[in-house]
Amino acid sequence: MARKPIKRSSSPSTRKILSTTIQRVTAGLAGVASSKREDWFLSLGRIFQRHRGRDFLRQFAEEWDMYVDKGFIKPGYEDTEQHKVCLQELLDCLDKDSPDKVRFNVLKKIFLTAATEQLSTRESVLPGQFMRICRTLSSGEILVLLAAYRISQGDDWKADKDESARYWLGLVATESGLVYDELVTTYETELIKKNLLTSRVYNDGSGVRLGSHFRMTKFALDLCEYIQKYDATNEPTPANGT
Repeated sequence: MARKPIKRSSSPSTRKILSTTIQRVTAGLAGVASSKREDWFLSLGRIFQRHRGRDFLRQFAEEWDMYVDKGFIKPGYEDTEQHKVCLQELLDCLDKDSPDKVRFNVLKKIFLTAATEQLSTRESVLPGQFMRICRTLSSGEILVLLAAYRISQGDDWKADKDESARYWLGLVATESGLVYDELVTTYETELIKKNLLTSRVYNDGSGVRLGSHFRMTKFALDLCEYIQKYDATNEPTPANGT
């Protein structure tokens, strides 16, 4: 009986897409470098953005290769719609959003966590949705959100039982490194609008309901756990192997 031929994907590999994109960005930068002096001044911000984008993409490509080499990516995942959606979000972020390191790292973490299929299946639409909402967040909003998540994982705030807005702002300002309550307040407002934090209470807005997760909605909690899973996956193995 004749052996059935192995069905191979007709889609380009993720690594090939990344390599091609990096090459095109590099070629584009070289083209700008050889253009007239006036063009430089008209596009300095764009040039800097593309330099950073290329660096971010190279970093991601290296990590993707590592995940493949370690067997974290199961066969066939690159052909899934989820993977294509997430890759498109990542590339669009670099091309259209002027990302900084904080924002890009969050997108990268969601992408790679999804690819390992530890917290979701390859049929889930959530990874793409997580990446889309994070593309709308500023780096400051991400710092506040992740700080609130880290605090929520401890018990000190539960013992204090302080539900004043000032208490919440102070803890987050310290944990996030933003220092100022006023800065945290600016980002807090946007996170409430995006249904990632619960609203303040009382007519003067002086109170909050901490709930079980330090004001984080279930959506925000699941998003942060998805991001945190990347860090857990990449923890170095202790020397004794335990």
